[in-house]
Parts: sequence; C-alpha cells; structure tokens
Amino acid sequence: MCLNCGCGKPDDDHGNEANITMDDLRKAGEANGQDVDQTVANIEKAYHSSTDAQGAGTGHQHSF
Repeated sequence: MCLNCGCGKPDDDHGNEANITMDDLRKAGEANGQDVDQTVANIEKAYHSSTDAQGAGTGHQHSF
C-alpha cells in the first residue's frame, strides 16, 4: 500500500518514490541480513524510542 497511506496496496508507491512499499522494507532488511518481520520490529522500536513518538501522546501509538 505504499505502506504509509493505508490504501491496501503494499507494492504500489502511487508514482511517488517517497512512499514506503513492501519492496523498500525487503531491500532494507536484505541490506542488514534481516527478514521483513525483523526490519519492521526494528522500525517500530526505533519509532517508539524517538522524541517524535514520546511527544505524540496516546492518539499516535502505532503497531507495525
């Protein structure tokens, strides 16, 4: 879905390479010898430890 927009199409970037696709996650994982699940877990962990997440409040909690 361009994973960030919520359209339900995980491999469609809608013509905008700034959108995140499953292929982007696969490539990022491969670059570090990880599968997609581990890559997503690492992204979630990093997000929750970031200052952006700490100031977001309960309305912005994400589960990837």
